[in-house]
Amino acid sequence: MMIPNTRRQLTIFYSTMIGLILLIMAGSFYWVLTDVMHRDERHNLESAGQKALDEWLSKPVQAQDAEEIREQRQAGTRRMEWEYLQSDQFAVITDPSWTIFVHSPERNNLLLQPSFQQQLDAQGSKSYVHLSNSPGKNQADYAILRLMTGDEAHPVLLIGEEVSKQEHLLKEMRLLLIGITLLLLAVTTIIGYILAGRAILPLNLAFIRQQKFTAYASHELRTPLSVLQLSVDILEEEQHKLSPVHRTVLQDMKEEIERMTRLTGQLLTLARNDSPLQHMRREVFDLQDRLSFAAARMQLMALEKNVKLELNTGKTEEGFTCIGDSEQIDQVLYILLDNAIKYSAEGGTVTLGITRNDNGTVNVIIQDTGCGISEEDLPHLFERFYRVDQARTREHGGTGLGLAIAYEIVSRHDGRIVVTSTLHQGSTFTVILPETK
Repeated sequence: MMIPNTRRQLTIFYSTMIGLILLIMAGSFYWVLTDVMHRDERHNLESAGQKALDEWLSKPVQAQDAEEIREQRQAGTRRMEWEYLQSDQFAVITDPSWTIFVHSPERNNLLLQPSFQQQLDAQGSKSYVHLSNSPGKNQADYAILRLMTGDEAHPVLLIGEEVSKQEHLLKEMRLLLIGITLLLLAVTTIIGYILAGRAILPLNLAFIRQQKFTAYASHELRTPLSVLQLSVDILEEEQHKLSPVHRTVLQDMKEEIERMTRLTGQLLTLARNDSPLQHMRREVFDLQDRLSFAAARMQLMALEKNVKLELNTGKTEEGFTCIGDSEQIDQVLYILLDNAIKYSAEGGTVTLGITRNDNGTVNVIIQDTGCGISEEDLPHLFERFYRVDQARTREHGGTGLGLAIAYEIVSRHDGRIVVTSTLHQGSTFTVILPETK
């Protein structure tokens, strides 16, 4: 599991970085393109607007009074040619109350429409705005430029231009950039996954060698350990002939041999679980039966430690059906019950229970009244060879592999283990497994 997870994490990391780079590049390109097009639009409007202002201000006015000027212009005595306007441009000269004094031809002049004037008023006093108009089903976009005429009586020239083609081009460019970015991200993700696989190939080979070495070493150590165990058993039969010092040495040898035997067995189990060729049996079994069986097997150990082992399977008549390897689930229960009993003080209580969740899963709960686990140790609890308390773990014969094995087995059954603990009060291990109806 470690190598595929590493490859997946590398791919996600590099894909995220490349995605951010592509997003920044696409966003920057789109922003520059939009800015260039808007500046070009504004330049065209400023050029035509300046010509309109020159024509407006160069016309001779015979009246001397401002009111007379207003009357003349309202009466149409002052006209403009507008020959410098392009076919998609339109303009008016007006005051803030929308009293229009002169305007370009009415056929395409939206500034004469009250609805368009309301949209423009909603923009405030901005000098350059974009507005939309929806005649029928077709939406048209317009750029409007506001210029001051310098005439106290009629201060504002409004000149507009239809920019629907430019906005449509920007929209198409935006969609194109999004598509290209997603396509490049997909391609780089695939390439990154391939390159990540090649990059971790040496690591994968080293991991495979380590697996083989662990499996071979564990297997080869079992024979001499069995011989040593047999020799110690024979010596124990004659230990009454030994001095107290020799009996102490013999007992220490027996404990170390038992510890080494457990360690080699656990290493062999981990090596098998890590192997991609290791297939898990898939059979239907009743989880409630497995709990009863495990509690019966661990009862003797609890009695020797003077710890009360309680089994609480509820009053439900339905069984708790799961699919998987029942022997491996037994091993998980042995590991968790063994830890709960070992780390509980004399007179303590270990409870083994089972409950059903609403989401189709089952909780197997192992609760003890032992010494508890500190918060800083909880995240590392299922790491291999990790020990909460080195001295205490060695005193109880722990190897630091039991919980790692339990975690691997539960993960292979599509489950998970949740731990809650309080120092000097106890711990609760909850194994969550999918239930099969």
